[in-house]
This record gives sequence, C-alpha cells and structure tokens, in this order.
Amino acid sequence: MRIADEFLQCVVYVYPSEDAAREGKKVGGSGFLVHSLCSDGAETRDEIFVVTNRHVIASMKDPVLRVNRRDGAIDVIKTNGNRWRSHPDGDDVSALPFHALSEEHQLLAINEGAFLRHSTVDDFNVGIGDSVAMVGRLVGHDGKMRNSPTARFGSISMMPGDRILNSFGYEQESYLIECHSIPGFSGSPVLLVLPSNVRSAGGLLLPGLGPWLLGIDWMHINNEEAVRNCWRNTHLEDRGVVEYLEDAVRKSAGCCGMRSIETIKQRDSAVYACAI
Repeated sequence: MRIADEFLQCVVYVYPSEDAAREGKKVGGSGFLVHSLCSDGAETRDEIFVVTNRHVIASMKDPVLRVNRRDGAIDVIKTNGNRWRSHPDGDDVSALPFHALSEEHQLLAINEGAFLRHSTVDDFNVGIGDSVAMVGRLVGHDGKMRNSPTARFGSISMMPGDRILNSFGYEQESYLIECHSIPGFSGSPVLLVLPSNVRSAGGLLLPGLGPWLLGIDWMHINNEEAVRNCWRNTHLEDRGVVEYLEDAVRKSAGCCGMRSIETIKQRDSAVYACAI
C-alpha cells in the first residue's frame, strides 16, 4: 500500500522537557495536527489543534512539542499544561489549540472532515481486512536532529464491539488493528486507506477513497510464544541452536557488532485505535 509522503507531516513529537526534545531522547510519544472550523456564534475561524493520548502527557507538567521547519531545522515549543483538554467521555485523548505554527513550519494538519464517521463506514462497507497506516515516532530511529516519522501498516482485525477499559477507568470504543508497534507510537493517527491504483505523487493527495482518520493509537497487545524446532521438537532457545543461528545470521549479514541472539520468539502485535 502506497501513501502520500506528505501524510507524515501531520506528526509532531511530544516530550516532557525542552532539553529532552532538543536531544531527541527516548521519552514521550507522538501527536498529530488537526484542522477544524470553530464557531463562537458570532464568527467562524480556522483552528489548528495538536492531539495525543491523555496518558502520554499525564505526567508532564508542560508538554513540549518538537516540529520540523522548512529550512531543515526544528522548533521546540513548550505548551501550557493547564490549557490541554481531555476527552469529555473519558477516552484516552487530549488536545490543545496550537497557535505557535507559522509558514516556516513543514507541517500538514488532518482536516476534521476526514474523520471516519459511521455514515462513511456504512457507505463504503468498511470492515475486517481493510488496510490502515499508522504514522508516528519509532523511538530509537525517529531522527535526532530532525523529526523523521515512520509509517507502520496493517489492517482492521476487529470492529468496535465491547468497549475497552483504559487506564483512567473509562470504557472506550476501539478498533482492533493488526499492526506492529512499540512505545513511542502512542498518540499516533491511524489512517484508513482503501485500495487504489493511483501511484503519482499528486494523485495520492487527491480526496476520494480516503484516507480517513480512523482513530488514535492508545494501547498495544503483545503476546510472545517460544518458537519450536519442528525437526527435533526442541525450543530454538536451546543454547546450541541459538549459537548456530547467531553464527549463521552474522555470516549472512556480513556485519560486526551485531547484538547477540539471546532468545528467539514469535511475537504477535496488535494495536487498539480509539475512534475520535
């Protein structure tokens, strides 16, 4: 599945301090920008919001955002923790009106009109197996001097049903997504992308069959099982087999300093995406 490179520009990085943001430390999480038309009754105005998980910023006094500039640099922007607002229904979502952006920043906001609605699900028969892309921060490979978001791909494996209890004691509607993820992707947007034959850079940005914002990554499920040797019916974690595999992998890769293989495990990874 191909997505437009520009979709990565909606991602911002969230850190607990300005120093951590400047140094690109392995803390914090992901966030993304949303464009909305807001009205106070007298006038309608454009607003940009930054959205992330409530649990990402829960322990941060004044969350710090790191954003890319068009000149290749970054800006580190400290926010006022008191101005963040959590979802009124208790979902693991927090948002902040974000007025610190300018033309100097290389960012793209998701339009509120691209939120996946029940009517869209019905109209396009959205369901099990439909493709999704999650864009966010791959901690450890996320760019030290500049934000370099990563896209992870997967599919819907379960439609919303029983509500899932979050860490704040509330049950929230969620899609179960089969998709590899690690800490750091919390707060990432999960986009529904229906199949298309379009390959041109311009065509990928045209509205049509998505992408729609399906939700926000808020919880991971990881199950690990030891892989067994089907010939000898022994665990591959046996030292002799591990040493053999380690030697074979090192030779085939032709690289030095490779981390020693201590265990060989099969990992099933899934993500809960909270519908916004």
